[in-house]
Amino acid sequence: MDLLAWVSLAGICALGAMSPGPSLLIVLRSATSGVRQGLACAVAHGAGIAVYAGLTAFGLAVLITRSPLLFSALQWAGAAMLIYLGWQALRAPAPNADTAKVPAPQQTVGRAALQGFGVAFLNPKVAVFFTALFSQFVNEQQLLSTKLGMAALAAGIDSGWYCIVALAIRAGRNRSWISNRAGHRLQQVFGLLLLGLAARLLLTI
Repeated sequence: MDLLAWVSLAGICALGAMSPGPSLLIVLRSATSGVRQGLACAVAHGAGIAVYAGLTAFGLAVLITRSPLLFSALQWAGAAMLIYLGWQALRAPAPNADTAKVPAPQQTVGRAALQGFGVAFLNPKVAVFFTALFSQFVNEQQLLSTKLGMAALAAGIDSGWYCIVALAIRAGRNRSWISNRAGHRLQQVFGLLLLGLAARLLLTI
């Protein structure tokens, strides 16, 4: 992939990670128990993302060689899914103060890590997201290192963002900017970027 493709992929992954959702709430809850719990949850969440991203990248590469027609159909379906996800992100209402309240249960590092991995790995929307996204970047000539790099990029960005969130909470900063106003704005930017990517891809398929 060229530099523009890597930057586009990184931007989508970053905004996807920053978009408010159950993963953010899980990390927030773990971080209120301690910095180690928060970081363990963040890193484990990234590991769950790495599993999905890696399986998606390699699975799509195999699909290209065995059934180019099916892969082309998947590209069209992926572009449609990006449009749907972008539209949903734009239409999402801003959260109120009540939904931003996060309980602070005490938990062990192991339990925090398990919850972080589980909320990523057991979320079917993650699989749908990476299938839709990676189908636009994977091609038949890609090297093994490129596919591994795509998975590592997605996992690294995800873990990095949630580590920042966990550290910010433990530093005593106000978490409302993450889950409320700023989070809602990020979700809208995420939606616009998804729609723009889908439009560009529809013109090149």
